Amino acid sequence: MSLLLIEIFIMVGTIIYGLMKGGALGSGVSAIVALFIMLFIFKLPPSSPPVTAVLIIMSIGIASGALQASGGMDYMIRVATKIIQKFPKAITIVAPLVCFLFVFGMGTAMIALSLEPIISETALKSKVNPKGALISSVLASNMALLCSPASSSTAYVVTLLAAYGISLGTYLTIALPATLLSIIMLSILLSLVNKKLPFDESILEDMIIAEEETELAPAAKKSTIVFLLCVLCIIVLGLFPSLLPEYNVDGDPVRIATADLVQMFMYLSAAINIILFKVKSKDILHAPATANALGATLIVLGLGWVGSTIFGAPKNQAVLVSSVGQILADYPWVIIFICAFVAMIIGAQTAVAAIIFPLALTLGISPMLLIIIVQCLNVNFVIPAQPTLLLAVELDRTGRTKVFSFIIPGIIITALSIALSYGITLFM
Repeated sequence: MSLLLIEIFIMVGTIIYGLMKGGALGSGVSAIVALFIMLFIFKLPPSSPPVTAVLIIMSIGIASGALQASGGMDYMIRVATKIIQKFPKAITIVAPLVCFLFVFGMGTAMIALSLEPIISETALKSKVNPKGALISSVLASNMALLCSPASSSTAYVVTLLAAYGISLGTYLTIALPATLLSIIMLSILLSLVNKKLPFDESILEDMIIAEEETELAPAAKKSTIVFLLCVLCIIVLGLFPSLLPEYNVDGDPVRIATADLVQMFMYLSAAINIILFKVKSKDILHAPATANALGATLIVLGLGWVGSTIFGAPKNQAVLVSSVGQILADYPWVIIFICAFVAMIIGAQTAVAAIIFPLALTLGISPMLLIIIVQCLNVNFVIPAQPTLLLAVELDRTGRTKVFSFIIPGIIITALSIALSYGITLFM
């Protein structure tokens, strides 16, 4: 047990050092250093790298990059902005729902970064404290990623659980309504709290609201429609797998796996942009969404690889089964705190899932329980390192939104999501 703890300490230490030196990307690269230590010093047998997760992230990154290069992302931001500005007095409730909807459709939280200035300005213009709207929007954006078939974290979790008979339809039936209801409940709560806070009207004197709209690229709207149709196809085929073609392999019926389905439709979206809408390949490669995907692949590759090497080693598994496994057998809900702690340190949903979920399944945790607690992968609001969180703090001219203002609402919304997910499973 002591040797396992030393290995975990080295892994966590290198990851934290990487975070301090190079952010999330630094943690992914430094995790490879920990992998070298495990293989050459501790002589642990190497595990397989999380190739499926990496391939999914790359396909989504290329599709998102193509959407961004074609102007589709700007078009979506414009549509979302108009919806938010249409209901200024109810912004604490409307803004997080809009963020959820568009992140769900796009599969990336990048759109939330562009909407946060709009949310802050619209709230102030309407003499509403922006704190509640900003906090709920940041949390809603992160949670939407674990409901979107176009996000790498959802695709990875569903692919992992598919081996246990869990389909995309089952996953979304639990995660989607529970997440959406928890966002609405938190938004209403923050809206009530917001009304009790006095508004400082002197802030409006120095405000300059930009009303100018930039011209959209010709293919922006068409590119958005293509991307959303591809996402819709993933959802429909995931909900109704009988619509997929069936192949006969060695006498057994075989259908396309969820992971392959996601990649195929994401690359199809990018291909249509290149072939029909004349989007240049170099513009896709230089798009921020593509660059972010490359960073995410390194994070998942490094953290997932070293994590599976440590926890997948036969001697370590024997220790875990006899110690942690017994605790989880008696108190399975302890996995909530384990998952939340790792998410708090690492911050990347797919990377946390790649480390914790295979380990949990090995130790006998039910796949349904992992769906119930899936939003624990989002406990990245304790250590203030997320770009959406930090930007929200910067944008609040009232100064009420602090870096630690997200902790209590984050815990509340995570607890609500778990409770609602559990409630849904009782009727399945």
